[in-house]
Amino acid sequence: MKKIFTLLAFLTVLGVSAQNDTTTPDYTLIQKNIKDKSSAFYYAELYDRYTKADTSMTLDERRHLYYGAAFINKKNDVQALNQIQVSLREILKKEAPTKTDVENVVNYTAALLQASPFSITVKEYRQHCLKQLGRFDEAKVERAQTDMIIDAILSSGDGTSKQNSIHVIDAGNEFEVVGVLGFEPVGDEYATNGQYDYFTIKKNSYNLPGLYFEVTDTKNQVTGL
Repeated sequence: MKKIFTLLAFLTVLGVSAQNDTTTPDYTLIQKNIKDKSSAFYYAELYDRYTKADTSMTLDERRHLYYGAAFINKKNDVQALNQIQVSLREILKKEAPTKTDVENVVNYTAALLQASPFSITVKEYRQHCLKQLGRFDEAKVERAQTDMIIDAILSSGDGTSKQNSIHVIDAGNEFEVVGVLGFEPVGDEYATNGQYDYFTIKKNSYNLPGLYFEVTDTKNQVTGL
């Protein structure tokens, strides 16, 4: 989680931007690289390393993994996924879930992550339940993968301005990152100029009023990876 602490350190100094420590994703280059089988960023290989929680992946590789997913065309059974989400929510509402409930959460989250592998919230549910079941090695894998996702996202911007917005490929990651950084949003996000989402956050020790996000909108997806 080094990237989180680096980012927060920047925020403690008013007037100093973390812009030099972050880089806006070059989506054109990322799309080109992930299609190149001779490239170190070929998507199939990156994703395989991700599933194995290969912590030796460089930050640039993690960025290609996360932002490259915006160009991958996945066909999912939406109806089935919605039913799984309903079942998952029912278990999460329980005050005293059984062991079977916990095992079901592990199964449900596995299915959801097949469709959306970079959901930090789903991975946190899964990690918690794996620990409860004593499956600690698997929980470590989830933690390592989550760190990869967060590292990639926080490398894109510090969120203190539109020019240095935090880039995400899914709006759900916005809410998750706000929480990861230890902030609490005030109400819902609102769109600015149709391109940025801005979260007003509650009073905090950094005197930060809110965070800007930018959701990737890819028109031309690549397939067959």
